[in-house]
Amino acid sequence: MLKRFLCLFLAFAFLFCLVSCGEDESAEASTDFSPADEDSVPACKPEPMINGARLSEFTVVYKNNVSDTAKFKTAAQSFVKQVKEIYGVTLKCTSDNAAETENEIIFGISQSREICKDNNKKYGIGGYDVEVRGRKVVFSATYANGAFGAGEEFLKKISDSEKVSDMKFEGEKKVVKVACVGDSITYGATSTNDQQNYPNYLQEMLGLDYHVLNAGISGYSIVSTDQYAYKKSNEFSQAISFKPDVVLFALGTNDANPTPNQPYKDWENEANDRANRFDQSTNELLDAFIAENKDVQIIMLLPTSLFKVGDDGWNAEAWNANLTKHVIPHLKRIAEERSLMTVDLYSWSLENKNIFVDGLHPKNATYKPFARFIYDSVKNDIKKP
Repeated sequence: MLKRFLCLFLAFAFLFCLVSCGEDESAEASTDFSPADEDSVPACKPEPMINGARLSEFTVVYKNNVSDTAKFKTAAQSFVKQVKEIYGVTLKCTSDNAAETENEIIFGISQSREICKDNNKKYGIGGYDVEVRGRKVVFSATYANGAFGAGEEFLKKISDSEKVSDMKFEGEKKVVKVACVGDSITYGATSTNDQQNYPNYLQEMLGLDYHVLNAGISGYSIVSTDQYAYKKSNEFSQAISFKPDVVLFALGTNDANPTPNQPYKDWENEANDRANRFDQSTNELLDAFIAENKDVQIIMLLPTSLFKVGDDGWNAEAWNANLTKHVIPHLKRIAEERSLMTVDLYSWSLENKNIFVDGLHPKNATYKPFARFIYDSVKNDIKKP
């Protein structure tokens, strides 16, 4: 009898353990999929009404002009993306070439929109005005950087608003100014339009927290006594007056050019004193930028190699020899003395010969990987807004 009782007791104990374990497992499962967790998933905010019209009823319009269309389009598209993330609605985005509609959010001073036509104000790079008038929202700015900042600030101001009425405010976005100082490769020689060059591609990669200036000019060198010295150019004056926060210094290729028309570039002729002139002129250029902005970040881009491509009209072998023997070592030493970051375009070019379509310059789309290498090299260290 006792034996039978023990067997029954053990059987009941076993069943009790099974039930307890099941309850624990179900409790754990219910913790994983509790309604409280569903509630914790962030929901999109209710879209606001702007003077009686839902935000989703508005079209985003960007200023269309020859030089800055891509930048204003980028600013507008960024705004559309932010609206989607915050409110869960997708706004239509178009250039101001499209017919005007009743409900519009306008990026830039568009002369095709009546509300903008009286605005002749000149804004700084990050400056902007915002106006909501009826069912028109205008982000007035001379530069796309400012319009981009206006869109960001507008969304902050209406973040907790269910109804938005007429308003006006102004502001200035903090923008990092980047000057691309250089010769024909910076300028974009051989490209068929002025949009396909490395500074423009770099602008796309950095985004509108940055404003990139193309201060390149073909054929110019570092040494200040040369006929075509960068210091004598309008591009140098423009770069200096820009007061950049960052300088991408990409000069030196033309200092190595062994052209017989410019005998002063003969590094082996002691009478030219080329090495000392080069060092002095390089330091003068760098000091000129520091004089305008003591906190400027200067990044030294070492020149690319030259490659023989058919009858290219230049002595690529002798030119390249001057680069490797004289120009690049001098630039490296100056960068080291000044603790400047360097980007080794020379080594990279040896592994990417196909980029340089004529043996010296990229062209059109091949400027993009050129810019990509520079961007990837500096993105973690370049000044932040």
